[in-house]
Order: sequence, then structure tokens, then C-alpha cells
Amino acid sequence: MRRLAENLWVRLLALALFFLFSAGAVLTLGLYRYVLEDGWFGEDFTFADTHMAESYVLDALNYIAVNLSWLEDPGNESLGSYAGDAFAYVVEDNETNTVYADTTGDNSYYVAEIGASPTIEGRERSFRLTGYVNLPVQPYGGCYREYYVFSEIYPLRRLFLPLGIVLALLSAAALAVDIAGAVRLGKKGSLTVLGRLPFDGAVVALYIAAVLVRVFLYDALGNTVREILGMLYIYEYRFHTIFMFWYAGLLALILANQLTAGAFLDRLLVRRVVKRITPLALVTCAVAAHLLLLLSSLLPYSDFVLLSVIYAVFGYSTARIVLLLMGFDVVVYLCYLRWNGEQKRIRDASAALASGNLGYKVNAKQLHLVWRDLGRDLNRIGDGMALAVEERLRSERMKTELITNVSHDLKTPLTSIINYIELLKREDLPPETQREYLEVLDRHSAKLKKLTEDVIEASKAASGVMPVNAEILDVRELLEQSVGEYAERMKTAGVTPVLHMPEQETWVLADGRLLGRVLDNFITNIIKYALPGTRAYFDLTEQAGETVVAVKNTSRAPLDMPADELMERFVRGDSSRSTEGSGLGLSIARSLTELMGGQMRLTLDGDLFKAELIFPTAAPLPKEPETAEKGESLSSSET
Repeated sequence: MRRLAENLWVRLLALALFFLFSAGAVLTLGLYRYVLEDGWFGEDFTFADTHMAESYVLDALNYIAVNLSWLEDPGNESLGSYAGDAFAYVVEDNETNTVYADTTGDNSYYVAEIGASPTIEGRERSFRLTGYVNLPVQPYGGCYREYYVFSEIYPLRRLFLPLGIVLALLSAAALAVDIAGAVRLGKKGSLTVLGRLPFDGAVVALYIAAVLVRVFLYDALGNTVREILGMLYIYEYRFHTIFMFWYAGLLALILANQLTAGAFLDRLLVRRVVKRITPLALVTCAVAAHLLLLLSSLLPYSDFVLLSVIYAVFGYSTARIVLLLMGFDVVVYLCYLRWNGEQKRIRDASAALASGNLGYKVNAKQLHLVWRDLGRDLNRIGDGMALAVEERLRSERMKTELITNVSHDLKTPLTSIINYIELLKREDLPPETQREYLEVLDRHSAKLKKLTEDVIEASKAASGVMPVNAEILDVRELLEQSVGEYAERMKTAGVTPVLHMPEQETWVLADGRLLGRVLDNFITNIIKYALPGTRAYFDLTEQAGETVVAVKNTSRAPLDMPADELMERFVRGDSSRSTEGSGLGLSIARSLTELMGGQMRLTLDGDLFKAELIFPTAAPLPKEPETAEKGESLSSSET
């Protein structure tokens, strides 16, 4: 069956049956709706109860209403004669209740009533006109054609619904056969004749064709056929519904074939056009096309949902509808122009940043919706890139200074060592001079060794390869021990240590060896750089779950540099570089602190130097059970 659906003759036959069955289903179901609303299934239903009879009688009554001048001769009852014996009427004066004409008989059935207000003898009069149908209608009666249509279809009224459902199912089955064939051909990579059409172009072309065919076909049916269809309320909109079903079916065939063949996007007409025009031109064309479509939709035989809504709200004023929708198009177009302008600002900003203009800023206050967010993001990107470039330049500058400083610090002791070795090579040096030279060599070699070790240690600490053995330790005890070890040297340097510590133990998670080296570094810097005759403060506090070790002292030399720069490598508090040390101490201290999970913070306030070590406070270690101690003492007493 599937392979059979690939044959051209099968698909053409199925398409023809789809057209035929869908048209029959729409007309049959429409007829069922008409007879259902008209009450054909009620008891004692007659021809006089139909809209066909009502329409016929109203036409006759209107004819009488415009020719009421015959009332000057009340006996003249010839005005209704054109309708034959099928029509009867009554003309009655509303003011006097005088009946001027009455052609009804025993077989007359009431159908409709209208009012008329003619001017007779210079005075406006008010009449009531009542129309009747005389049943049964004879072949020579004025409305015999209407009666014949009713009498032929009335016995078949119960067949309309099942027949309409069957025709609808047959129509769907025929379309399914066509779609199955289109899908199988699409999977094989081939397109049908319909499948070669661009889908968007087919949407427009088929709709225009449906409207034209519907209009001209209905006009080509002839007056008699149109009158009979009009009797059954089968007007243009029924034909419009038929062609909309055909329209949807053909589009489904095109879509099924193109999707399975993977050619939907490639066949789109809009995609080809968009590639060749700018977005602004595209929107201009779209607005122009919409205006043309709007004007065409106001022509006869066209009914859009949008127009129906506007009709319901504003009435059937064509000029008002055109002005409203054209105004809507103008507003949309102006909004797009603004949107396109904001998009251009974003593109200009992106191009400026890409070209290296990191100071370019977008005025985000003049942008809206997503463009405002993009503008702010671009500004932040520019600031971030500028900061990154500044950091990179600063890093390059520090590298240059690092090489210069290392070269200088290595060259000085090496030069001294080489010179004193050359002096020692002389044979006529006295022993006292030789010992003096050896002391100098020993001092410079120790300095060179210390510098080399500091460089290696700084490299390990910065790269994170130094092992860290973290444990819970009492930082209070460690600080007190470190200050005690350097008490004599600080006293010799003229600095008095002052400790502020809590009475209870203070626990942190850190490496005792590395933390001790950091504290040693701080105290060594105090001995080297502190102003003699001043105090050095060591404060230990706990706050908000953190333990802070603060070291403060007054510097001997002016601190004329930022605190962050003081922690860089080979930077000393003494800018003249006349003091001992390599300038790596604070850099190593910061790296070691970060390796242990802490933070190091420096603050400079005039000549006041303040360094802080911040670690999360840890829970103390559990104490050993006292029972073990008692057991040990008991054992010793027994022995």
C-alpha cells in the first residue's frame, strides 16, 4: 500500500477524491447545521416555517410597502398578484385598525410581518403588513421553486449528518494517502511537483488562488443555481470554507514532502530574499506587504479574523479600519527604527572594543530592554579588559624589576667574593688581614646563600609545591614563643614588644612550622626596619569565627609606597636598599599564609606598619581522658 501511494496516478486520484469529498462534507454538514437551526426536526414542521418562505414573503411585503398609493382605492388588491396564489397578505392601519386589504384564505399560513410609514396626501401614515403562504403551493405559484427545493430535501434531512461525517472521513483518508506518498518520496530524497514550491510562496499563492476561484466559480454558477443555494443559506462563505480545506490540504502535502526530504529551509523564499537585503529593507518590505494585504482584505469576498474583531468593536467603517491598522503599522515601523538604532550602537561598541578602544562607553540609559543589558555588559567587559591590561602591564613591569633586583642582589656579594679571593691569592698578606678577608668572604657567602634560599622558597611558596601539614594548634602559645625567642634582639634594636592576648587558648588549623616562619619574618622585619625607642604591638583576637594575629610597629624609614606593592618580591621598606635582606620576606609570608588557607593583609598609615594574619577559628582538640593518668600513677605507686 505504501509503495502504491508513490505512484503518480494514485496520488492524483487521491487528491481529486480529497477535493470532491471535502467539498461534499462541508456542504452536507453546512446543510445539516442549517436545517437543525431552522427546526426541520421539530413536530408539525411545514414549508411556511422555513427561512426560504420567510425570505420570499419579505420580498413581496417590501414590494407592497413601496406601492401603498393604491390605498386610495381600497378595493384594488392587484399588488400581490405577481406572486401568484402562493402569497397572501393583510394591510392594516395602525392608527385606526382599519383593514385595507386581506387576501388570506383557509390554507394561508402566517410567515412574517413588517411596518411601513408612507406619506399619503401630504401626511405620514403608519401601516402593518402581514404576509402569508398558501399551502400547498401549486406549480404555477409564485414560490413554487422554493417549495420544490424544500419538498425534495425535507425527506432526506436525517441523512445529512451521517453523510457529512462519512464524506469527511473519506476526505481525510484520501489526503492521508497523498501525504503517505509525499513522505515516502521525501525519505528517498525526491520532491514532488508540489514539494518543489517554496512553502511561504505557496501559502500566499494558494490563498490568492482560493479567493479568486471561489469568487469566479460562485459567479459562474448561474442565477438559478445561486438562488437555490441561497435558499439553503449556502452563500460565498461556504465556498470559502471549502477552499480553505483544499488550501490546508495542499500545504500539508508540501510540508510533509519537504520536511522528510530535509529541504524545507532550503526551499523557503523568505530565506533567499533575506540573504540579499538588509534588515531595515526587510522590515520596510514586510510593512508594505502588510499594508497591501490589509487593503486587499477590505475588498469583497475576504473575511479575516482580525477584521471581524474590529468590525465587532468599531462597526463596519472601512475608513476607520484602514486608519487604525495603518497607524498600527506606522507605530511598529517606528519602533523597529528605534530598535535598529540601538542595535547599531551595540555593534559600534563591540567594534570599538574589538579594535582596542577599551575606554569606549555605551550610554545604557538611552537603550531599552535587552539592548540596555547588553550595553551594560559591554561597559563592564571594557572595564574588565582595561583592568586586565593594566594588571598585565604591571606584571611585566614587576618582572623587569624582579630581574633587575635579582641581578643586583646576586651581583653585589659575588663581586665582593671574587675580589677578596683575588686579594687572598697574594702571598705577602699578613695573617690578620687574611682573617679579616675570610670574615668578609664568610659574610658575603652567607648572604648569597640566604638570597638563593629565599628565591627558591619564594618560588615554591608561590607555585604551591611546598608541603603543608595542617593541624589544630594553639596560636596563642606559638605567638608568645616566637616573641620570646626574639626578645633580646628586639631589645638590642631599641624596640619594646607589647603582647595583647586572651587568657584562654586560641585554636586554628595551620602548619605550625610554616606559621612560625611567617611570625619570624614579621619580627625580623621589626628588628630591621622599626624606629628605635618605639614599641611593637602583637595583638591576638577572635571575631566572627576568625582568629586575627596583628603586628604593628613604627617604621624607621618613610613608607612611601602602597601596601600591595610592599608585598611584591624584592621590594623593601627601605627604598635606598641599604638594609639587610632580599625583599622576599613579605612575599614569602603571604604565599605561605595562603597555602595554609589564611589571609594576609597589610595596612600603612603614615609611618605605622600593620600586618594581619587571618585564619578561621578551629575547635580545640579533645583532652586526654583523666582515667589513663590515674592508672599510670597507680601503677607507679605499686611499683
